[in-house]
Amino acid sequence: MALPRTWSGKPGPGAKRRGGALGFLDILEGFSYILIMGKAKGITASISRTVGTLFLVQVAFTAALCLVYRIRPSRLGIVSYILGLAFIHIGLWIFLLIMHDHFVLIHTGEKLPRINAANKLTMLRICCIPTVVLVLILSSIYPLLPVLIPLIVLIFLTDLLDGLVARGRREVTKIGKYLDSISDYAILIVMSVVMAWYKILPDWFVILVLFRLVFQWIGMGALLAYQGYVHAMATLLAKAAIFATMFLYGFEVLVLAGKFHFLRPCVNILEYLCAGILCLSLIEKILYLKKSFVEARDARHVKNV
Repeated sequence: MALPRTWSGKPGPGAKRRGGALGFLDILEGFSYILIMGKAKGITASISRTVGTLFLVQVAFTAALCLVYRIRPSRLGIVSYILGLAFIHIGLWIFLLIMHDHFVLIHTGEKLPRINAANKLTMLRICCIPTVVLVLILSSIYPLLPVLIPLIVLIFLTDLLDGLVARGRREVTKIGKYLDSISDYAILIVMSVVMAWYKILPDWFVILVLFRLVFQWIGMGALLAYQGYVHAMATLLAKAAIFATMFLYGFEVLVLAGKFHFLRPCVNILEYLCAGILCLSLIEKILYLKKSFVEARDARHVKNV
């Protein structure tokens, strides 16, 4: 199904020590270091430099995309994209500054002097959200499939690699657990809304995804307010639900590209399979919240006695 031209105007025709994407990020981080924080040090300075670097990466990527594919964006499109990009990065920056005390290694209790590689991968996934949405919208107007598919693959890889890197280097942090959950849910919500708006996904499936995510947010928020803390944890079933939904969205994009219409029956089957996993994870979350509230109530009763 063709998508409307909501963003564009008229259509036209590494650092050696890490290497790859992380090396490239280190180079840009050095540039943003000069622009943003000068000679400041510590975790708060690292937060500002990293968020600034990721913002510059997104702007540079979008500018290059427009040049290569001769995209002539409208003023409204430029303003909308920049505002969305700024909202994501400023929100992430404020959140990390507030939570800077949680940059602590779980197995040793050591506080990090700067953001580690695993958390940078997770932050990259969060900051890519506006760009992925933009490329998805433009893919019906311009031949952006060679760009869209690698972006979706990048999201998949960062979702897998951040945990592997953290565990492999023994750098699992408290903030990393929060960021991982935030990134997964933010991507799913934004992609669900966009795909529902353009009728790529059936309404019932989008409602199920949003209900599952909103229910968890409200439930965990209520538990936090009731007992004063929550344990950031992801069960195997919850991870399976996230992975299945992301896989389905990537599959939907392939079918949308126009060269894989023969896969449409498979998409319908995947939608029902994914919905089943989401329902099971919802039941699991309901049982977990019920148990947690009962334990918190009992602990409060014992304390009062």
